[in-house]
Amino acid sequence: MFHHRNETTLGHIVGCFLALRLEVDLQRRPDEHNVDVSWPELLRDLEQLKAVDVTLDGCRYRLRTDLTGVASAAFAAAGVRPPSVLTLVDDAA
Repeated sequence: MFHHRNETTLGHIVGCFLALRLEVDLQRRPDEHNVDVSWPELLRDLEQLKAVDVTLDGCRYRLRTDLTGVASAAFAAAGVRPPSVLTLVDDAA
């Protein structure tokens, strides 16, 4: 990748470093919480998590799919609560 200015080059390097640091941290957390899972398996199960917006009686809701495989354990290991199955996004009433 070629950047025309030093600032954009530096920004690209910092962004890449932060992405790598985040990946390393996310790979360590399951081990620290005794979750036996491979990185590809973890990514596959998290990739199955989807959300869809639905409008019903003038209100917009967000529905998410069930957590499959080790996705629930991944959220717990990261110290993050999974999104609710049903969330009110916009109440037009």
